[in-house]
Amino acid sequence: MLKIMVLPLLCAVVLSACLAPAPQEGIGSGPKTTGQALAQMACPHRIAEASAWVNHMPGASRAPRQLQVDVRLVEATDTAIVLRSDASTGDTLILEIRTAPAAPVPGRLAYREPIPDPMYKKISFFCRGGEIQAINSIERVY
Repeated sequence: MLKIMVLPLLCAVVLSACLAPAPQEGIGSGPKTTGQALAQMACPHRIAEASAWVNHMPGASRAPRQLQVDVRLVEATDTAIVLRSDASTGDTLILEIRTAPAAPVPGRLAYREPIPDPMYKKISFFCRGGEIQAINSIERVY
């Protein structure tokens, strides 16, 4: 009788462990599409944190209005660079993350450009041909 009661309980525990979502590293709540999940698996770099803002404060060595994107990679020793893709559109800035033999700051990526008119609504990070993460909110700093 005890075996009959324990077996369904054991199956329920094993099944719930298989169905529980795996913890995700990086920004957002994990991949949104199958393509994004595949791109993340193919990319040797993982994004831990990314932010974008428009700098409206003028300074001695920068333009009065500038879009700034900063990325922190999961691995602090990763050497990668970020490049603006020609596939960028009026609404979406596409930045490609590529492995490099050296980086200005290992584990960090930075991108700057004068703000476009109209301003981007989204920043997509691509690696090896697929989107791995995106920023949907660009802050304004005064």
